[in-house]
Amino acid sequence: MAKLTVLKGPADAEVYPVGDGVTLGRGPHNSIPMAQNRGCSRDHAKLWRIGPGKYAVADLGSTNGTLVNDEKTSRTDLEDGDHVQIGQVVFSFELDLDEKPKPKVKPREDKRDDFAAILRGDKQRAEKPVATELEGNAAIQMKQRILQYNKKKNTGSQLGWDLSQTGGGLRWVFILLALAAAGGLFYVVMNMAKGGGG
Repeated sequence: MAKLTVLKGPADAEVYPVGDGVTLGRGPHNSIPMAQNRGCSRDHAKLWRIGPGKYAVADLGSTNGTLVNDEKTSRTDLEDGDHVQIGQVVFSFELDLDEKPKPKVKPREDKRDDFAAILRGDKQRAEKPVATELEGNAAIQMKQRILQYNKKKNTGSQLGWDLSQTGGGLRWVFILLALAAAGGLFYVVMNMAKGGGG
């Protein structure tokens, strides 16, 4: 529940709960009567709840006016910590803990997207490796990809192929093609040698 805490001036209590709303004035019929407050009108102001965690204050045509944070107002919405002055009394308006706005939670970034951007060359690698911020299986998979990428970069063949990254069946196809090409080349060389010698 929101409350008004007296910061200075003559008042009968230090803290006044607001509830759904209160009236403030010199008259005894008010929720917060202030007979000793000489700058206060008989019916000075009202403060009420306009929604969850939202309150407003309005002046009721008082002689000296209602001030919020040292500015005269006829009606304004209040925020936690605002100062409300009624005559000689200055209150601090305070929301209850469950009414205060909750801090916004920043969504967690997907580190896998960062890693893909690094591999494409769109982003520089951070000082702290991405894999160290991941946990469990994700960290293991990320480290394996980093090792494979580095191995591919360092040990690629002259044609730019890396057979270590291919599946078992495809690797054998490449090996057989290479052997067939070598055998064909050997056959051509041998025939040329026979033809030249005869």
